[in-house]
Amino acid sequence: MWEFVSIPLLLIAGGVLLAVFLVSQALRQDREPLIPFGLFQDRNYSVMNGVAGLVAIGMVGTFLPITIYLQTVLGHTALEAGLTLAPMSVVSMVIAPFAGRFTDRVGGKYILMAGLTLYGIGILSFALVATDSAQWWHFLPSLLVAGVGLGCIFAPMNTVAMRDVPGRVAGAASGVLNTNRQLGQVVGSAVVGAVLQGLLASRLHSEAVAAATALPPEARQPFIDGFAGAAEGGLQVSAAQDGIDMALPPGVSEEVAGKIAEMAHDVFIQGYVDAMKPTLIVPVAAVACGALLCLAVKRGRTRREAEVGGAGTRTISDAG
Repeated sequence: MWEFVSIPLLLIAGGVLLAVFLVSQALRQDREPLIPFGLFQDRNYSVMNGVAGLVAIGMVGTFLPITIYLQTVLGHTALEAGLTLAPMSVVSMVIAPFAGRFTDRVGGKYILMAGLTLYGIGILSFALVATDSAQWWHFLPSLLVAGVGLGCIFAPMNTVAMRDVPGRVAGAASGVLNTNRQLGQVVGSAVVGAVLQGLLASRLHSEAVAAATALPPEARQPFIDGFAGAAEGGLQVSAAQDGIDMALPPGVSEEVAGKIAEMAHDVFIQGYVDAMKPTLIVPVAAVACGALLCLAVKRGRTRREAEVGGAGTRTISDAG
């Protein structure tokens, strides 16, 4: 129970400390503050700071439960889990340079919105195909879609954020943007971890109650009780979960004990899959909010328009 209370308390404490820091910075605006608040007069920069935090929540909130799923439920090693997710990174690496160049030409607002939407669709489809017996190729279409979306996020986001920032405060602006990403990662891991833990505890209990009907009466309650603290004691993230420690009643035969161990494994696997799927709604909701927030982006001059405008100015000057 303490874990469920401590996470909100830590978030509140962090929020208070952040508020104190911001107030101290507001009082130092005339004495070289770490955060020049004048940066936030640029609407696009302010919006992109919010988007950056939401993207960080979405990224951490995606990879945390999926990594545990790949290693604990499917039994992959860390290397196998990384290779399973590698297509998303490869596609993102290929798409990102083109997205960056296209952003310079036409602006990044709609590219960023499309990227966030595709990433959310990819993660949702991953959740739909995730089962306790899925193979790596089942996830490939979802990861490719998410990879395309990922490749359309970071270059447009940085370009839109920094395009109109004066050069003399560019360093501070970049630092604030990166700090917001770090804060988003902290919040994302805390929130998603708490949601996953709560759902897992509920699902394990439900699965254990349903499975216990197949056991002898004297073994049913110890079997159910064995899952009471399973979600609170930490998860093994290196191989398939072998079972849950539980005190068996005296006189249980080896055959029944083996059946209990097998059922415990199945209960945990199914319980985690059932808990992971709704947990992934949290990062998807975060990136969806980021996509909607992009509607507030103000269109500025693209690099092509700036070059054309500059050329027109030079032509008129030469003609004069």
